[in-house]
Parts: sequence; structure tokens; C-alpha cells
Amino acid sequence: MREIVIRIEEELKLPEHFIKLEAADLVNTEIFPCIHELILIKLMTEIADSIIDVNIIKDTVEKRRTCVWYEAVKDFYEGILQVANMQDFFKEHTTGFHSVQAVKVWKEYTTEYYKMDTFYRLFHRSYGRSLKTYHEKLHDLFSHVMEKAEGLYKNWFLGQLGENWSKVCAEEIERYGKILEVPQQEEFYKSKAKNADNRVFVIISDALRYEVAADLADQLRRETKSQVDLSSMQGIFPTITKFGMAALLPDEKLSVELQGNVVEVFADGQSTESNYYRDRILKTDREDSVALKYTDLVTAKRPERSAWVKSKNVVYIYHDTIDEASHTSDTLVFPACDDAIEEIKSIVRIITSDFGGTNIMITADHGFLYTYSPLNEDDKADKEEFKNRIVEYGRRYAIMMKDSKPEYLQYVKFLDGNTDFEAYAPKENVRIKMNGGGLNYVHGGISLQELCVPLIEYHFLRNQSKEYQRNKEAYDTKPVEISLLSATHKISNMIFSLNFYQKEAVGDNRTAAVYQIYFTDGKGKQISDVQKIIADKTSENGQERTFRCSFKLKSLKYDNKEIYYLVIAEEGGEIKAQEEFQIDIALAVDDFDFFG
Repeated sequence: MREIVIRIEEELKLPEHFIKLEAADLVNTEIFPCIHELILIKLMTEIADSIIDVNIIKDTVEKRRTCVWYEAVKDFYEGILQVANMQDFFKEHTTGFHSVQAVKVWKEYTTEYYKMDTFYRLFHRSYGRSLKTYHEKLHDLFSHVMEKAEGLYKNWFLGQLGENWSKVCAEEIERYGKILEVPQQEEFYKSKAKNADNRVFVIISDALRYEVAADLADQLRRETKSQVDLSSMQGIFPTITKFGMAALLPDEKLSVELQGNVVEVFADGQSTESNYYRDRILKTDREDSVALKYTDLVTAKRPERSAWVKSKNVVYIYHDTIDEASHTSDTLVFPACDDAIEEIKSIVRIITSDFGGTNIMITADHGFLYTYSPLNEDDKADKEEFKNRIVEYGRRYAIMMKDSKPEYLQYVKFLDGNTDFEAYAPKENVRIKMNGGGLNYVHGGISLQELCVPLIEYHFLRNQSKEYQRNKEAYDTKPVEISLLSATHKISNMIFSLNFYQKEAVGDNRTAAVYQIYFTDGKGKQISDVQKIIADKTSENGQERTFRCSFKLKSLKYDNKEIYYLVIAEEGGEIKAQEEFQIDIALAVDDFDFFG
């Protein structure tokens, strides 16, 4: 079929004719693959020219994703949808970011601002996938769209939010090394793990930044019978692995020693550098503890891994997919975020199914900053003026001898001042100049994206638990349902439209679903084309969960005294609902059946 319609396109030169039309004139046509391309060309050209109508983009993508041939251009549609989401965010915060309290900016980031990081990541997921198959007509245009997304995210969002945050956090970071009124990563073990009511499993995923954890939390709510709470902690500075991992362990005091050219982190005098030492530190506090690696856990047979956690009440599981991907290429970081989400969900299933665990905490050592486009020289801080006083440094932090006082860097009180060294961070989103790659993906600094560490508290509910029995309807995971919204149940034209309503928002224990809708006669014979609804709306606003579908009846003779049926079926074929209809078409038609 595709080969035939493409041949027709070429012979009749349809793209040359259709390109003269507006996107709105093409959006309801789906027979020819070139329609997808032409709509995308028009919308991407408008984005590249900074003419962005968010509603048109969202409505167009909504209509086109149920059309035939969509999969071939799916990444382009999903990419421009994320640009529309980014533009929506920009409109909501067009005056910029001007809060004057650090704790307020923190709360704004963890409730609202982080979503811009997600839109940007999802855009680059689509953009990266599009590069795997060259599309002659769309490739260059999508690159221009990418440049617009980069400008909006890097220059406006990271630039303005970073500037606001750097100003409001400076005093507390300098005086205390932390933001007051924000839970601290160093308090995690005492406040959450040590005194948990039940056996606790702690999954620590390297570089699982807050917005990725928010995505993970949403998926866990939808896919499992559970209570899922997402909160945040401030990561220890510098926001790098050896400090973050140490902060999550039981200790009274963290300290550092210079080992050659590298600073090593100790917890109460014990090294924290490897899994072996972390296991020892956990057992020092509680003998019934164990530290495991994700790679060991998933490759072991069930009896073996069950033996590892037997009689253990505190189980730490170390996972490293996102940060590990950055060691190969910065461009692999965002795809690795999706991998990390799936792998962590796999760990959760192992814990609940194989180990009988119900109390799981998911956190990270630090977050990260990422921009796809190369940095300018203005985005880099020169270390020449203080290079002779550096003890250790990275793109986003510097540990120095005392009384260094480098210009252009923010002083951060280091380990409560109980050390022979001082610590500094570049302001806003600036990187410190150093040889080698790693300019696009960085961490170690004090940006919200690096410093904000997620904490997911996951409580699995077994069928026999009292909480589950009390609120069974709320916890049972099931797909959202749709219903007919149009009041009329009488059809008087061969081509007509009806409105449908998604009853609940996707979220918590309600998952997305795909429905097929068509008409049958009283004997169950199909008499119309089939329309598809992808019911995946997450909005709590009911008006944003409506769908409009156009139907075409087969060219048959209809009896206005007969009962016909609107059928709503799951994509697999199971009928979920039927509505009685009357068909009263004045003009007689012949028996030619266009639909076969």
C-alpha cells in the first residue's frame, strides 16, 4: 500500500500541490505519506522562524499520531511537541525568575521548574533518534528546530534561573555550606534508613537527577500497586560521586585526605571509595546490613541473590547507568536516563517479588547539568589565576588550599569547615577550563540540577495488607476509560464527527490506553471505518481530555427503524462499551462498498 501511494504522489506531483495549502487544511488527511512531511515542514519552518503557535502544534500532533504512516515520522512529531511544551513553560514564566529566598526557589524548582529539564531531555531523545535514519526533507529543518530549543533552554532557562539561584543561595552556601530548611543528603541514613519501621531497601543510582526521578515516580505510580512519594534533598558539595556516596552512609563525620593528587573521602576515618568499604561501614552501624551492586544482582540466579539479602534489614543497592554512559560520550546521557528508569523498575520488581520487600527508597549521589550545543568561551572560567593553589578540581568545582580567594568563583563552606581545604564553585552554569572533553555533561557544582537530589519513598501494597483492602479501588492499576461525550445518538450524514471524553487523567494507578471506535449493525457487522484514540492525557482539566473523531459510513442502505451500535474496543479487540444509534439518511445510496 505504501509503495502504491508513494508512486501516485510522484506521478501526480502531489507534494507540489499540497505545499500550497495551510497545515490546517492537511491535518485530517492521511492516505499519502507526503502529508506528514508537508505538515512537519510547515510547522518546523515556523518554529525555526520563531513563529510558534503552541496550540496548533499540540492539536496537530494529537490528530496526526493516530494516522497511518505515523511511525516513520514519529520522532519529528514528538520533538516539535516538546518544543511546544518548552514554549508553553516560557510563556508561563516570561518575566523570568526573581524569587529572593533560596528555599523558595528550591520549592519552585522541585514543584514546577524541573519540568523544563524534562521537556528538554525528551526533545533530545526524539532528536537523537531522528539522526539514526537520514530523512532528506526533514533533517536540516529539525536541526534548526534543535537550535531554537537550545537557545530557549540554555540561554533563557538555565541562564536566568541559574542567575537567580546563584544570587539567592550565595549567602547560605557561604556561611553554612547548605540551604537552611532543605533536607540534607547527609541526614538521609539517620532520618530515613536506620530507623525505618520495616526492612528497607535503598537504591542509589549515580546521577539520577531530580527530573528523571520524577518521571520514574510517575511510572511507578501508574504501573504498580504502591504508595509513591517524591521529595528532595540537598546534595553535599562538591556534587560528585565520592562525596555523594559517602554522605548517604552512616557516619558522625566526613573528612578528606589528600592521597597523591586526589582527595579521598572518609566516614569516621574509614574509606568510602568502593563497595567493599561501603559494606563495612553499613555493617559497623548495623550488622544486618549489606551493600550490593546492580550488575551483580541482575546477573545472579534467584537463590543466590536471595541468600545475599536473607536476614538483612538494611540493603543498599548501587546502580550506575547514567554517569557510566557519560564516560563513553556525552550524547549517550539522555538515552541512558530512559535505560536507568527501566533498570530501576526491574530492581523494584526483584525486591518485591523475590525478596518480599515492601519498603524501598530510591535516591542518588548527585544530579547533572547538560546542554547539547557546544559551549562558548564565555561559558568557561580560566583557572590560571589560582592553578597553583588547586588541590583537586573538575569542570564545576575546585578544592583549594585555605585563603585562596579566587575571583569569579563562589565560596562554599566545605564539610562544616572541619578541613584544611576550601571549596569553590563556578557561578551560574559556567565550567572551569580544563583539558579533555566532558563539557556538555557536567556535575560537581551548585546549580539546582546538580544539587537537587531526589528521594522516592516506595511502599509496595500486598493484596492482603489493610491499607490495600481499605483503598483497593485507589491502588488497583487499570487503564483509563473513554466515553461518548456527544449528546446526539442520531446520524443523518455519511460523514460525521463525534466527541469523546477520557474519564480520568493518566497518573497514579491509571495507565494510558489505546481504543478503536467504529459502528456496527445489529448483527455485529462493521459499517464504518475505524478511528483510534490514544487516551494518555495527564491533565486534571477535563476539557483537555476530549477527543473529536470523524467517521465515514460504508455506502449501504440504512433503515431508520433499525438499531446500530457505536463500539468502543481496546486495541486488542475486547469490546468495552456500546452505544445505540439511529441512522436516518434521506438520500438512498447504491450497494457499492468502498471499504470492501
